[in-house]
Amino acid sequence: MSVDVLTRTPAALKKPFVFYAVVYLAMALWFWHSDLVPGDSASRAANAWYTLFSRDPHLAAIGFVWNPLPSLILLPFLPLGLVFPALTQQGLLVVLVSAALMTATVAVLHDVLRRSDVPRVARLVLTGAFALHPMIVIYSGNGMSEAGFLLCLMLAVRALVIWLADGRAEQLVPVGLAIGLAYGARYEALAPVAAVPVLVFLTTFRRTTGDRPRRLALARTDAVIAGLPGVLAVVLWALAGKLIVGQWFATFSSEYGNSAQVSANATGIGSVTGDDLAGRIGYGLQQMLGLAPLFVLVLVAALTAAWRRRDPRVLAAFTVLGSVLAFDALAFLSGTSFGWLRFHITVVPLTVLLAGHLIATRPRRAVVTAALAAVLIAIPSTVVTLGRPTLAREESEWLTTEGAARTRSLTLVNRQVAADLDAMELPEGAVLTDAAYAFGIVLASDRPRQFVITPDRDFAAAVADPAGHGVRYLLLSARGAADAVRLRATRDPGPGFAPALSWYDTQGGLQWTLVPVR
Repeated sequence: MSVDVLTRTPAALKKPFVFYAVVYLAMALWFWHSDLVPGDSASRAANAWYTLFSRDPHLAAIGFVWNPLPSLILLPFLPLGLVFPALTQQGLLVVLVSAALMTATVAVLHDVLRRSDVPRVARLVLTGAFALHPMIVIYSGNGMSEAGFLLCLMLAVRALVIWLADGRAEQLVPVGLAIGLAYGARYEALAPVAAVPVLVFLTTFRRTTGDRPRRLALARTDAVIAGLPGVLAVVLWALAGKLIVGQWFATFSSEYGNSAQVSANATGIGSVTGDDLAGRIGYGLQQMLGLAPLFVLVLVAALTAAWRRRDPRVLAAFTVLGSVLAFDALAFLSGTSFGWLRFHITVVPLTVLLAGHLIATRPRRAVVTAALAAVLIAIPSTVVTLGRPTLAREESEWLTTEGAARTRSLTLVNRQVAADLDAMELPEGAVLTDAAYAFGIVLASDRPRQFVITPDRDFAAAVADPAGHGVRYLLLSARGAADAVRLRATRDPGPGFAPALSWYDTQGGLQWTLVPVR
Protein backbone atom coordinates (compact mmCIF):
# COMPACT_ATOMS: atom_id res chain seq x y z
CA MET A 1 0.00 0.00 0.00
CA SER A 2 2.82 2.42 0.85
CA VAL A 3 4.52 1.57 -2.48
CA ASP A 4 1.28 2.53 -4.23
CA VAL A 5 1.36 5.87 -2.44
CA LEU A 6 4.88 6.55 -3.67
CA THR A 7 4.16 5.60 -7.27
CA ARG A 8 1.27 8.05 -7.42
CA THR A 9 3.28 10.91 -5.93
CA PRO A 10 4.49 13.48 -8.51
CA ALA A 11 8.17 13.26 -9.33
CA ALA A 12 8.90 16.59 -7.66
CA LEU A 13 7.57 15.25 -4.38
CA LYS A 14 9.56 12.02 -4.45
CA LYS A 15 12.84 13.82 -3.75
CA PRO A 16 12.03 14.57 -0.10
CA PHE A 17 11.27 10.89 0.47
CA VAL A 18 14.65 9.95 -0.98
CA PHE A 19 16.23 12.47 1.39
CA TYR A 20 14.39 11.03 4.38
CA ALA A 21 15.40 7.52 3.35
CA VAL A 22 19.05 8.61 3.26
CA VAL A 23 18.73 10.24 6.69
CA TYR A 24 17.21 7.09 8.15
CA LEU A 25 19.80 4.90 6.49
CA ALA A 26 22.54 7.06 7.98
CA MET A 27 20.94 6.74 11.41
CA ALA A 28 20.73 2.96 11.04
CA LEU A 29 24.38 2.74 10.03
CA TRP A 30 25.33 4.97 12.97
CA PHE A 31 23.62 2.68 15.47
CA TRP A 32 25.27 -0.36 13.89
CA HIS A 33 28.76 1.11 13.44
CA SER A 34 28.73 2.54 16.96
CA ASP A 35 27.74 -0.83 18.48
CA LEU A 36 24.62 0.76 19.95
CA VAL A 37 21.92 -1.53 18.55
CA PRO A 38 19.48 -1.79 21.49
CA GLY A 39 18.92 -5.08 23.25
CA ASP A 40 15.22 -4.98 22.31
CA SER A 41 16.17 -4.89 18.63
CA ALA A 42 18.75 -7.67 18.93
CA SER A 43 16.31 -9.87 20.86
CA ARG A 44 13.68 -9.57 18.09
CA ALA A 45 16.32 -10.51 15.52
CA ALA A 46 17.38 -13.43 17.69
CA ASN A 47 13.78 -14.66 17.98
CA ALA A 48 13.62 -14.79 14.20
CA TRP A 49 17.06 -16.43 14.00
CA TYR A 50 16.05 -19.27 16.33
CA THR A 51 13.26 -20.35 13.98
CA LEU A 52 15.76 -21.15 11.21
CA PHE A 53 19.28 -21.61 12.54
CA SER A 54 19.18 -22.69 16.17
CA ARG A 55 19.92 -26.19 17.41
CA ASP A 56 16.15 -26.87 17.39
CA PRO A 57 14.66 -24.74 14.58
CA HIS A 58 10.86 -24.42 14.62
CA LEU A 59 8.43 -21.56 14.11
CA ALA A 60 7.28 -21.49 17.75
CA ALA A 61 10.85 -20.56 18.69
CA ILE A 62 9.86 -17.00 17.78
CA GLY A 63 8.42 -16.80 21.29
CA PHE A 64 5.14 -15.61 22.78
CA VAL A 65 6.21 -12.98 25.29
CA TRP A 66 6.55 -10.26 22.66
CA ASN A 67 4.52 -9.63 19.52
CA PRO A 68 5.79 -11.58 16.50
CA LEU A 69 5.63 -9.09 13.62
CA PRO A 70 9.04 -7.40 14.22
CA SER A 71 10.66 -10.85 14.05
CA LEU A 72 8.52 -12.22 11.21
CA ILE A 73 9.48 -9.29 8.98
CA LEU A 74 13.12 -10.31 9.29
CA LEU A 75 12.65 -13.98 8.38
CA PRO A 76 12.99 -13.68 4.57
CA PHE A 77 16.28 -11.81 4.93
CA LEU A 78 17.97 -13.96 7.56
CA PRO A 79 19.68 -16.31 5.05
CA LEU A 80 21.66 -13.30 3.83
CA GLY A 81 23.43 -13.43 7.18
CA LEU A 82 25.15 -16.61 6.04
CA VAL A 83 26.84 -14.54 3.32
CA PHE A 84 27.16 -11.26 5.22
CA PRO A 85 27.45 -12.22 8.91
CA ALA A 86 27.26 -8.60 10.12
CA LEU A 87 23.61 -8.52 9.09
CA THR A 88 22.67 -10.89 11.90
CA GLN A 89 25.65 -11.11 14.23
CA GLN A 90 25.99 -7.34 14.63
CA GLY A 91 22.36 -6.30 14.16
CA LEU A 92 22.78 -4.59 10.79
CA LEU A 93 19.70 -6.24 9.28
CA VAL A 94 17.28 -5.15 11.95
CA VAL A 95 18.28 -1.47 11.75
CA LEU A 96 18.13 -1.45 7.94
CA VAL A 97 14.62 -2.89 8.01
CA SER A 98 13.65 -0.28 10.60
CA ALA A 99 14.87 2.53 8.32
CA ALA A 100 12.86 1.16 5.40
CA LEU A 101 9.69 0.88 7.49
CA MET A 102 9.97 4.44 8.77
CA THR A 103 10.51 5.75 5.24
CA ALA A 104 7.28 4.03 4.22
CA THR A 105 5.57 5.58 7.25
CA VAL A 106 6.55 9.06 6.09
CA ALA A 107 5.11 8.34 2.63
CA VAL A 108 1.80 7.14 4.08
CA LEU A 109 1.55 10.15 6.39
CA HIS A 110 2.09 12.45 3.42
CA ASP A 111 -0.70 10.70 1.56
CA VAL A 112 -3.05 11.10 4.54
CA LEU A 113 -2.35 14.83 4.52
CA ARG A 114 -3.05 14.95 0.78
CA ARG A 115 -6.33 13.11 1.21
CA SER A 116 -7.20 15.54 4.00
CA ASP A 117 -6.94 18.40 1.44
CA VAL A 118 -3.89 20.04 3.02
CA PRO A 119 -2.33 22.47 0.49
CA ARG A 120 0.89 21.36 -1.15
CA VAL A 121 3.40 23.65 0.59
CA ALA A 122 1.87 23.13 4.03
CA ARG A 123 1.75 19.39 3.33
CA LEU A 124 5.46 19.27 2.58
CA VAL A 125 6.30 21.27 5.70
CA LEU A 126 4.15 19.04 7.90
CA THR A 127 5.64 15.91 6.37
CA GLY A 128 9.13 17.26 7.02
CA ALA A 129 8.19 18.17 10.59
CA PHE A 130 7.21 14.56 11.18
CA ALA A 131 10.05 12.95 9.25
CA LEU A 132 12.76 15.06 10.91
CA HIS A 133 11.31 15.01 14.40
CA PRO A 134 14.19 13.76 16.59
CA MET A 135 12.18 10.84 18.01
CA ILE A 136 11.22 9.70 14.53
CA VAL A 137 14.80 9.96 13.30
CA ILE A 138 16.16 8.01 16.28
CA TYR A 139 13.57 5.25 16.06
CA SER A 140 13.95 5.02 12.30
CA GLY A 141 17.41 3.57 12.72
CA ASN A 142 17.62 1.68 16.00
CA GLY A 143 15.72 -1.43 14.90
CA MET A 144 13.05 -1.32 17.61
CA SER A 145 9.35 -1.97 16.97
CA GLU A 146 8.30 1.70 16.70
CA ALA A 147 8.83 2.02 12.94
CA GLY A 148 6.74 -1.01 12.03
CA PHE A 149 4.08 -0.12 14.58
CA LEU A 150 3.75 3.45 13.29
CA LEU A 151 3.53 2.19 9.71
CA CYS A 152 0.63 -0.12 10.57
CA LEU A 153 -1.15 2.65 12.47
CA MET A 154 -0.69 5.12 9.62
CA LEU A 155 -2.05 2.62 7.11
CA ALA A 156 -5.11 2.25 9.34
CA VAL A 157 -5.50 6.04 9.54
CA ARG A 158 -5.20 6.33 5.75
CA ALA A 159 -7.89 3.73 5.07
CA LEU A 160 -10.14 5.21 7.74
CA VAL A 161 -9.79 8.71 6.25
CA ILE A 162 -10.88 7.33 2.88
CA TRP A 163 -13.87 5.56 4.43
CA LEU A 164 -14.95 8.61 6.42
CA ALA A 165 -14.82 10.65 3.23
CA ASP A 166 -16.73 8.37 0.84
CA GLY A 167 -18.35 5.70 3.01
CA ARG A 168 -17.36 2.75 0.78
CA ALA A 169 -17.48 -0.37 2.94
CA GLU A 170 -14.55 -2.01 1.15
CA GLN A 171 -12.21 0.55 2.74
CA LEU A 172 -12.99 -0.94 6.12
CA VAL A 173 -11.16 -4.11 5.14
CA PRO A 174 -7.70 -2.45 5.02
CA VAL A 175 -8.59 -0.57 8.21
CA GLY A 176 -9.10 -3.84 10.06
CA LEU A 177 -6.11 -5.56 8.48
CA ALA A 178 -3.78 -2.68 9.36
CA ILE A 179 -4.95 -2.69 12.98
CA GLY A 180 -4.53 -6.46 13.13
CA LEU A 181 -0.97 -6.08 11.87
CA ALA A 182 -0.39 -3.31 14.40
CA TYR A 183 -1.29 -5.77 17.16
CA GLY A 184 1.31 -8.09 15.67
CA ALA A 185 3.85 -5.35 16.37
CA ARG A 186 2.80 -3.96 19.76
CA TYR A 187 0.23 -4.76 22.44
CA GLU A 188 -0.87 -1.10 22.53
CA ALA A 189 -2.84 -1.85 19.37
CA LEU A 190 -5.47 -3.28 21.70
CA ALA A 191 -6.70 0.30 22.00
CA PRO A 192 -7.62 0.85 18.32
CA VAL A 193 -8.86 -2.75 18.13
CA ALA A 194 -11.54 -1.60 20.59
CA ALA A 195 -11.92 2.08 19.57
CA VAL A 196 -12.17 1.87 15.77
CA PRO A 197 -15.26 -0.39 15.61
CA VAL A 198 -17.02 2.01 17.98
CA LEU A 199 -16.22 4.95 15.69
CA VAL A 200 -17.33 2.99 12.62
CA PHE A 201 -20.56 1.91 14.28
CA LEU A 202 -21.50 5.43 15.37
CA THR A 203 -20.54 6.96 12.02
CA THR A 204 -22.51 4.46 9.96
CA PHE A 205 -25.51 4.72 12.23
CA ARG A 206 -25.47 8.52 12.03
CA ARG A 207 -25.17 8.89 8.28
CA THR A 208 -27.32 5.97 7.16
CA THR A 209 -30.85 6.82 6.05
CA GLY A 210 -33.91 4.72 6.79
CA ASP A 211 -35.52 3.33 9.89
CA ARG A 212 -33.67 2.50 13.09
CA PRO A 213 -33.43 -1.30 12.58
CA ARG A 214 -31.82 -0.80 9.17
CA ARG A 215 -29.36 1.75 10.53
CA LEU A 216 -28.42 -0.56 13.40
CA ALA A 217 -27.94 -3.53 11.09
CA LEU A 218 -25.66 -1.63 8.71
CA ALA A 219 -23.72 -0.08 11.61
CA ARG A 220 -23.13 -3.51 13.16
CA THR A 221 -22.00 -4.92 9.83
CA ASP A 222 -19.50 -2.12 9.23
CA ALA A 223 -18.19 -2.37 12.79
CA VAL A 224 -17.62 -6.12 12.38
CA ILE A 225 -15.77 -5.59 9.09
CA ALA A 226 -13.50 -3.01 10.70
CA GLY A 227 -13.01 -4.83 13.98
CA LEU A 228 -12.86 -8.52 13.10
CA PRO A 229 -9.23 -8.69 11.85
CA GLY A 230 -7.97 -7.03 15.02
CA VAL A 231 -10.07 -9.25 17.26
CA LEU A 232 -8.87 -12.34 15.40
CA ALA A 233 -5.26 -11.21 15.77
CA VAL A 234 -5.74 -10.92 19.54
CA VAL A 235 -7.61 -14.21 19.89
CA LEU A 236 -5.42 -16.29 17.61
CA TRP A 237 -2.18 -15.04 19.15
CA ALA A 238 -3.50 -15.76 22.62
CA LEU A 239 -4.73 -19.22 21.55
CA ALA A 240 -1.38 -20.07 19.99
CA GLY A 241 0.36 -19.06 23.20
CA LYS A 242 -1.97 -21.19 25.29
CA LEU A 243 -1.58 -24.26 23.08
CA ILE A 244 2.20 -24.05 22.74
CA VAL A 245 3.51 -22.56 25.99
CA GLY A 246 0.43 -22.87 28.21
CA GLN A 247 -0.11 -19.12 28.66
CA TRP A 248 -2.83 -16.97 27.09
CA PHE A 249 -0.87 -13.71 27.30
CA ALA A 250 2.73 -14.46 28.16
CA THR A 251 3.72 -10.81 28.35
CA PHE A 252 1.56 -10.56 31.47
CA SER A 253 2.02 -14.04 32.96
CA SER A 254 5.56 -15.11 32.00
CA GLU A 255 8.52 -14.51 34.28
CA TYR A 256 10.17 -12.94 31.21
CA GLY A 257 7.21 -10.69 30.34
CA ASN A 258 6.57 -6.99 30.75
CA SER A 259 4.57 -7.36 33.95
CA ALA A 260 7.33 -9.32 35.67
CA GLN A 261 9.97 -6.84 34.53
CA VAL A 262 7.99 -3.83 35.72
CA SER A 263 7.34 -5.51 39.06
CA ALA A 264 11.03 -6.37 39.52
CA ASN A 265 12.05 -2.78 38.72
CA ALA A 266 9.19 -1.00 40.50
CA THR A 267 11.41 0.69 43.07
CA GLY A 268 13.81 2.04 40.47
CA ILE A 269 10.98 3.20 38.20
CA GLY A 270 9.21 4.96 41.06
CA SER A 271 12.38 6.75 42.13
CA VAL A 272 12.50 8.48 38.74
CA THR A 273 8.89 8.78 37.64
CA GLY A 274 7.25 9.24 41.04
CA ASP A 275 5.67 6.57 43.20
CA ASP A 276 2.19 8.10 43.44
CA LEU A 277 -0.47 9.11 40.93
CA ALA A 278 0.28 12.84 41.09
CA GLY A 279 3.98 12.23 40.47
CA ARG A 280 3.32 9.93 37.53
CA ILE A 281 0.87 12.38 35.97
CA GLY A 282 3.46 15.15 36.16
CA TYR A 283 6.19 12.93 34.76
CA GLY A 284 4.05 11.67 31.87
CA LEU A 285 2.97 15.20 30.94
CA GLN A 286 6.58 16.36 30.88
CA GLN A 287 7.43 13.56 28.45
CA MET A 288 4.45 14.02 26.16
CA LEU A 289 4.61 17.80 26.04
CA GLY A 290 8.36 17.59 25.57
CA LEU A 291 7.69 15.76 22.30
CA ALA A 292 4.76 17.99 21.25
CA PRO A 293 4.53 21.07 23.47
CA LEU A 294 1.42 22.51 21.79
CA PHE A 295 -0.41 19.23 21.27
CA VAL A 296 -3.39 20.13 23.45
CA LEU A 297 -3.95 23.46 21.70
CA VAL A 298 -3.70 21.86 18.25
CA LEU A 299 -6.08 19.08 19.34
CA VAL A 300 -8.76 21.48 20.58
CA ALA A 301 -8.43 23.77 17.57
CA ALA A 302 -8.54 20.92 15.02
CA LEU A 303 -11.55 19.24 16.60
CA THR A 304 -13.40 22.55 16.87
CA ALA A 305 -12.69 23.44 13.25
CA ALA A 306 -13.71 19.99 12.04
CA TRP A 307 -16.94 20.17 14.04
CA ARG A 308 -17.86 23.51 12.49
CA ARG A 309 -17.13 22.22 8.98
CA ARG A 310 -18.76 18.84 9.69
CA ASP A 311 -15.58 17.13 8.48
CA PRO A 312 -15.28 13.71 10.19
CA ARG A 313 -11.89 12.82 8.69
CA VAL A 314 -10.09 14.26 11.71
CA LEU A 315 -11.55 11.38 13.74
CA ALA A 316 -9.36 8.86 11.91
CA ALA A 317 -6.09 10.03 13.46
CA PHE A 318 -7.79 10.97 16.71
CA THR A 319 -9.22 7.47 17.15
CA VAL A 320 -6.32 5.33 15.95
CA LEU A 321 -3.35 7.29 17.26
CA GLY A 322 -5.15 8.94 20.17
CA SER A 323 -6.36 5.62 21.55
CA VAL A 324 -2.80 4.27 21.57
CA LEU A 325 -1.59 7.39 23.35
CA ALA A 326 -4.37 7.04 25.93
CA PHE A 327 -3.64 3.33 26.41
CA ASP A 328 0.03 3.99 27.14
CA ALA A 329 -0.84 6.83 29.51
CA LEU A 330 -3.29 4.68 31.46
CA ALA A 331 -0.82 1.80 31.63
CA PHE A 332 1.81 4.11 33.07
CA LEU A 333 -0.53 5.76 35.54
CA SER A 334 -1.69 2.36 36.75
CA GLY A 335 1.91 1.31 37.46
CA THR A 336 2.10 -1.38 34.76
CA SER A 337 4.55 0.38 32.45
CA PHE A 338 8.18 1.47 32.53
CA GLY A 339 7.15 4.94 31.40
CA TRP A 340 9.66 5.11 28.56
CA LEU A 341 9.65 8.27 26.46
CA ARG A 342 8.94 6.26 23.31
CA PHE A 343 5.56 5.23 24.67
CA HIS A 344 4.42 8.76 23.78
CA ILE A 345 5.72 8.59 20.21
CA THR A 346 2.24 8.52 18.64
CA VAL A 347 1.73 12.10 19.81
CA VAL A 348 4.16 13.12 17.04
CA PRO A 349 2.14 11.95 14.00
CA LEU A 350 -1.12 12.77 15.80
CA THR A 351 -0.09 16.42 16.27
CA VAL A 352 1.06 16.67 12.65
CA LEU A 353 -2.18 15.22 11.28
CA LEU A 354 -4.33 17.38 13.55
CA ALA A 355 -2.42 20.45 12.39
CA GLY A 356 -3.04 19.34 8.81
CA HIS A 357 -6.78 19.07 9.41
CA LEU A 358 -6.77 22.50 11.04
CA ILE A 359 -5.06 23.99 8.00
CA ALA A 360 -7.42 22.20 5.61
CA THR A 361 -10.57 23.36 7.41
CA ARG A 362 -9.39 26.92 8.16
CA PRO A 363 -6.86 27.80 5.41
CA ARG A 364 -6.34 31.41 6.51
CA ARG A 365 -2.75 32.60 6.54
CA ALA A 366 -2.69 33.25 10.28
CA VAL A 367 -4.10 29.81 11.04
CA VAL A 368 -1.69 28.09 8.66
CA THR A 369 1.30 29.90 10.14
CA ALA A 370 0.24 29.14 13.71
CA ALA A 371 -0.42 25.46 12.93
CA LEU A 372 2.94 24.99 11.21
CA ALA A 373 4.75 26.78 14.03
CA ALA A 374 3.01 24.58 16.61
CA VAL A 375 4.35 21.50 14.85
CA LEU A 376 7.84 22.79 14.09
CA ILE A 377 8.44 23.93 17.67
CA ALA A 378 8.34 20.25 18.66
CA ILE A 379 11.75 19.68 17.07
CA PRO A 380 13.83 21.91 19.41
CA SER A 381 11.58 20.95 22.32
CA THR A 382 12.34 17.27 21.76
CA VAL A 383 16.06 17.96 21.49
CA VAL A 384 15.87 19.51 24.96
CA THR A 385 13.82 16.59 26.28
CA LEU A 386 16.29 14.05 24.90
CA GLY A 387 19.01 15.89 26.76
CA ARG A 388 17.32 15.10 30.09
CA PRO A 389 18.23 11.52 31.07
CA THR A 390 15.48 11.38 33.68
CA LEU A 391 12.85 11.84 30.95
CA ALA A 392 14.68 10.05 28.11
CA ARG A 393 15.99 7.10 30.10
CA GLU A 394 16.33 4.68 27.18
CA GLU A 395 17.54 7.26 24.69
CA SER A 396 20.25 8.48 27.06
CA GLU A 397 21.86 5.04 26.76
CA TRP A 398 22.59 5.85 23.11
CA LEU A 399 22.84 9.64 22.96
CA THR A 400 24.96 10.52 26.00
CA THR A 401 28.65 9.72 26.33
CA GLU A 402 28.26 7.70 29.51
CA GLY A 403 25.15 5.87 28.32
CA ALA A 404 26.66 4.98 24.96
CA ALA A 405 29.77 3.68 26.69
CA ARG A 406 27.63 1.37 28.84
CA THR A 407 25.65 0.10 25.88
CA ARG A 408 28.74 -0.44 23.74
CA SER A 409 30.49 -2.21 26.56
CA LEU A 410 27.67 -4.75 26.97
CA THR A 411 27.60 -5.38 23.23
CA LEU A 412 31.35 -6.00 23.09
CA VAL A 413 31.21 -8.28 26.13
CA ASN A 414 28.61 -10.43 24.39
CA ARG A 415 30.77 -10.68 21.31
CA GLN A 416 33.79 -11.61 23.41
CA VAL A 417 31.86 -14.36 25.16
CA ALA A 418 30.72 -15.73 21.79
CA ALA A 419 34.25 -15.61 20.41
CA ASP A 420 35.72 -17.36 23.45
CA LEU A 421 33.11 -20.11 23.34
CA ASP A 422 33.59 -20.56 19.60
CA ALA A 423 37.33 -20.97 20.17
CA MET A 424 36.61 -23.92 22.48
CA GLU A 425 35.12 -25.81 19.48
CA LEU A 426 32.43 -27.41 21.59
CA PRO A 427 29.98 -29.96 20.18
CA GLU A 428 26.31 -29.33 19.55
CA GLY A 429 24.29 -28.69 22.69
CA ALA A 430 27.32 -28.30 24.95
CA VAL A 431 26.39 -24.92 26.49
CA LEU A 432 23.12 -24.42 28.37
CA THR A 433 21.96 -20.81 28.65
CA ASP A 434 18.79 -18.76 29.01
CA ALA A 435 18.24 -16.98 25.67
CA ALA A 436 16.14 -14.29 27.32
CA TYR A 437 19.47 -12.84 28.43
CA ALA A 438 22.03 -14.54 26.17
CA PHE A 439 20.42 -13.66 22.82
CA GLY A 440 23.28 -11.31 21.94
CA ILE A 441 25.83 -14.07 22.52
CA VAL A 442 23.88 -16.62 20.48
CA LEU A 443 23.53 -14.16 17.59
CA ALA A 444 27.20 -13.22 17.68
CA SER A 445 28.41 -16.82 17.70
CA ASP A 446 29.72 -18.59 14.60
CA ARG A 447 28.58 -21.85 16.19
CA PRO A 448 24.99 -21.21 17.37
CA ARG A 449 24.18 -24.91 17.56
CA GLN A 450 26.54 -25.31 20.51
CA PHE A 451 23.85 -23.68 22.68
CA VAL A 452 20.83 -25.25 24.34
CA ILE A 453 18.53 -22.26 24.64
CA THR A 454 15.10 -21.41 26.04
CA PRO A 455 13.10 -21.93 22.79
CA ASP A 456 14.52 -25.46 22.37
CA ARG A 457 11.87 -28.03 23.11
CA ASP A 458 14.21 -29.95 25.42
CA PHE A 459 15.37 -26.86 27.35
CA ALA A 460 13.37 -27.63 30.51
CA ALA A 461 14.65 -31.21 30.56
CA ALA A 462 18.22 -30.01 30.04
CA VAL A 463 17.88 -27.55 32.94
CA ALA A 464 16.63 -30.37 35.17
CA ASP A 465 19.45 -32.75 34.17
CA PRO A 466 22.27 -31.00 32.28
CA ALA A 467 24.73 -33.90 32.38
CA GLY A 468 22.11 -36.36 31.22
CA HIS A 469 21.49 -34.22 28.13
CA GLY A 470 25.12 -33.88 27.14
CA VAL A 471 25.56 -30.36 28.49
CA ARG A 472 29.15 -29.55 29.42
CA TYR A 473 28.83 -25.94 30.56
CA LEU A 474 26.27 -23.60 32.06
CA LEU A 475 26.45 -20.00 30.82
CA LEU A 476 25.01 -17.77 33.54
CA SER A 477 24.02 -14.11 33.36
CA ALA A 478 25.11 -12.04 36.35
CA ARG A 479 21.90 -10.02 36.75
CA GLY A 480 19.14 -11.93 35.00
CA ALA A 481 16.40 -12.07 37.62
CA ALA A 482 14.56 -14.88 35.79
CA ASP A 483 17.60 -16.65 34.32
CA ALA A 484 16.42 -20.26 34.57
CA VAL A 485 19.94 -21.69 34.24
CA ARG A 486 21.42 -19.42 36.89
CA LEU A 487 18.54 -20.14 39.26
CA ARG A 488 19.08 -23.87 38.77
CA ALA A 489 22.81 -23.59 39.32
CA THR A 490 22.32 -21.50 42.45
CA ARG A 491 19.70 -23.85 43.83
CA ASP A 492 21.64 -27.06 43.14
CA PRO A 493 25.29 -26.25 42.47
CA GLY A 494 26.51 -29.80 42.88
CA PRO A 495 29.99 -30.86 43.94
CA GLY A 496 32.89 -28.81 42.68
CA PHE A 497 30.73 -25.90 41.57
CA ALA A 498 33.20 -23.27 40.34
CA PRO A 499 33.33 -20.93 37.36
CA ALA A 500 35.64 -21.81 34.52
CA LEU A 501 35.52 -18.36 32.91
CA SER A 502 34.06 -14.97 33.80
CA TRP A 503 33.52 -11.90 31.65
CA TYR A 504 33.35 -8.29 32.87
CA ASP A 505 32.30 -5.01 31.28
CA THR A 506 34.62 -2.02 31.02
CA GLN A 507 33.47 -0.74 34.41
CA GLY A 508 34.49 -4.00 36.04
CA GLY A 509 30.98 -5.35 36.48
CA LEU A 510 30.54 -9.10 36.16
CA GLN A 511 28.31 -9.96 33.20
CA TRP A 512 28.73 -13.67 32.39
CA THR A 513 30.06 -16.79 34.06
CA LEU A 514 30.79 -20.17 32.48
CA VAL A 515 30.39 -23.08 34.87
CA PRO A 516 31.40 -26.66 33.99
CA VAL A 517 28.88 -29.42 34.58
CA ARG A 518 30.37 -31.95 36.99
